[in-house]
Amino acid sequence: MTLKRIYDNWTQLRAASGTPGSRQRREWRAYLERRPLIAYWGDSWFSTPLYRNLCWNSFARIDGMSIRLGGPGLTAAQMLTPAACRNNAERFASRGFDLLCLSVGGNDCLGDRLARVFAGRGRMDADAAFDAVVAHGTFERLRARYDTLLAAMATVGGDFRVVGHGYAPLSRHAIGKEGALTVGNLGLAAMVMGTVGPWLWPVMQPVLGNKAEAERFAWRLLVDGFRDQVLVPTRAAWPALFTHADFSGIGSLDDHAFWYDEIHPTEAGFGLLATGFNAMVRRALPVAKRGAVG
Repeated sequence: MTLKRIYDNWTQLRAASGTPGSRQRREWRAYLERRPLIAYWGDSWFSTPLYRNLCWNSFARIDGMSIRLGGPGLTAAQMLTPAACRNNAERFASRGFDLLCLSVGGNDCLGDRLARVFAGRGRMDADAAFDAVVAHGTFERLRARYDTLLAAMATVGGDFRVVGHGYAPLSRHAIGKEGALTVGNLGLAAMVMGTVGPWLWPVMQPVLGNKAEAERFAWRLLVDGFRDQVLVPTRAAWPALFTHADFSGIGSLDDHAFWYDEIHPTEAGFGLLATGFNAMVRRALPVAKRGAVG
């Protein structure tokens, strides 16, 4: 069987890799001697089909094999269940995976879940709104899901690593914006998708009142908050297993071409993020395979 670069499901990957003593498995291992085998597990930043998102832009620059897991709109609670983490860890170990790239948590901070934080509350500023999210336990629950994942991934063994990512600063130019369904913005996904967004402004308008304050809240929530209360402590707890890309320095605030809607970059925006993300991927891989990452 001819090996593929991208596998859409475990059935395809199992068929390609064969059984432990088979010729297929020997060919599989030989191919991976200097090339990585990577799983991309996440929400829309990784899993939206026909969209050159972060997963697409990352793996397009890598000589290796991969599988995509997860789905658009999914939360950490939906993806990182104990059973799913345990089952995927067993699969990663048995097929010689080098790396799990993770894009999980943004949806937990948006939409109906964010609306529940502010139900029955009056007007407040960005700092008070952020404090309300913290008090609601949003980040604490995300940390617990990351710990569930990493406890399972620690059983994979070898040089296996996990790479996550933070978020780029959301811009008031994008806040409240419904995504324009153009091929330039969204690739071929634009041909099949319906209305997209906004995800943040309908919830925050009654609370914050203006887009400048919403921009400040979005930065505190998805950039500093997610990084400092989820990613950084997770790395401190699992230093040999987990690392993450920090996108807080990306110049996305004033770049009208960066954001497709409130929370999704355009294909060009994702291409910019992939440069920093792949730098972390390269460092996380075994030395013999780092040259396969562009």
